[in-house]
Amino acid sequence: MNSLLIILMAGTSLLQPLSQRLENVIYLTGIFVQTDYWALTLDSETASGTMHLAHPNRFLLQYSDLEGRAMGCTGTEVFTVDPEFDEILVYSGSPTGFLHILSSASEDDCTTVSSESGDSITVTATGLFEGGITEITAGYTLSDSLPFLFSTMDANGNSTSWIISDLNISDTVPDIFSIPDLSGYTLVDAGTI
Repeated sequence: MNSLLIILMAGTSLLQPLSQRLENVIYLTGIFVQTDYWALTLDSETASGTMHLAHPNRFLLQYSDLEGRAMGCTGTEVFTVDPEFDEILVYSGSPTGFLHILSSASEDDCTTVSSESGDSITVTATGLFEGGITEITAGYTLSDSLPFLFSTMDANGNSTSWIISDLNISDTVPDIFSIPDLSGYTLVDAGTI
């Protein structure tokens, strides 16, 4: 049976089980399918690969469409590895990752809509969040609070969503959450372009 709730609240208590679970997981990995949509051109692009998450606020997305393509966060800096241009773009300042975005949703006043189906809940929070995000959607299982969906939308209607599957949890964090040192690649401060 599906149920739909509309709640106007300070913070998003419906996202707390997911946030708490991710904060307590030492290392989580799985498969993702990412869809980017640009409202101005009505274009979309889909990619897939392997996702790695670790606390605090570290993530790495290794894409399977182009050898070496990746996006990650060291915990303090977000970076993108672009093998087409032999560049590594570094975005210094406030980290933007899954855990950081979820925690920003719980700190702001927003409207929350949720729907349940069996062991799954999908929560959409609408408000003004960090980075120009106006909508955050997260789906997780009620039995173990692990994610299967994460999506963001900005004020212009551009969105990125990740469908997540085949999750594995470990107590050991691999040494992968750093800006790679790749021969022939130029390190570019994204704030200067």
